[in-house]
Amino acid sequence: MSIRSFIGRQIHRIGWNYPVVNLAVKVADPVDYMVRLMNGNRHIPRLSIRVRSVGITLDLGGSSFLQHGKHFADLLRTYAKLAPDSKVLEIGCGCGTNAFAVAEILDDGNYVGMDIHHVSLEAARGNSRLRRKCFQFELLDIRNNEYNPKGQNLATEYVFPYPNETFDVVFLISVFTHMLTDEVINYARQITRILKPGGRCFFTAFLLDRDSSFKFPFRSQEHSYMKSGSPEICLAYYSDFLLSTFAENGMSCSAGPLWGSLHGGRSETGPQDILVFTKQ
Repeated sequence: MSIRSFIGRQIHRIGWNYPVVNLAVKVADPVDYMVRLMNGNRHIPRLSIRVRSVGITLDLGGSSFLQHGKHFADLLRTYAKLAPDSKVLEIGCGCGTNAFAVAEILDDGNYVGMDIHHVSLEAARGNSRLRRKCFQFELLDIRNNEYNPKGQNLATEYVFPYPNETFDVVFLISVFTHMLTDEVINYARQITRILKPGGRCFFTAFLLDRDSSFKFPFRSQEHSYMKSGSPEICLAYYSDFLLSTFAENGMSCSAGPLWGSLHGGRSETGPQDILVFTKQ
């Protein structure tokens, strides 16, 4: 392992909100800006904002940030039938990792992103390229002990502020990895409600099916998690629970599981697995 990779892994384990790391990435922002300028990536958020969405990496210039979004955009086209005229909701949009990629596909005004993190959301709202696409970004003020402890709404009760049958595609990247059992059940209900018939829900999650439960040694209800006392940091589910939960709401699995790198699958989209459901 190279020194660069080793340092990157150690920083990632600490997390971007660790004070020393937070300061370090802010200090690196001017260097990141110069690299973005040289690479033609001036339009994407600065490093200290990007790490809030994709984790700590040594991605000066943002090339990996853009490539990460492109991989998911390609998967959305293949498995969720993403097309220019699709009406799309991304739950957990961050600062726009995937919004920049789907902007190359979608017609103007066809994307709504929601997130619980104010700083990331404001970066997306203020981005000139995403504004020209008339993309919308809205606060998802859900209480989460790890990421939004002062949130005003409970995920178990939240009603998404959209009429029935509004969207063709709803997708969530690394969202259910931070949500407890009853919260996922409510989100499945709400996602089904706002999808049009034939609409698709595409999401990533850590699945326990392939003998990965040892990585998540603690269990409550249907979720297993890594850290005692802090389940929302990272948790996982058996696919049977997710399949049955969506089935109870009239959605069938149309693709997956597509295994992530944790299970020996494709590495470019990360360690999480993918499931896709279609509304009947």
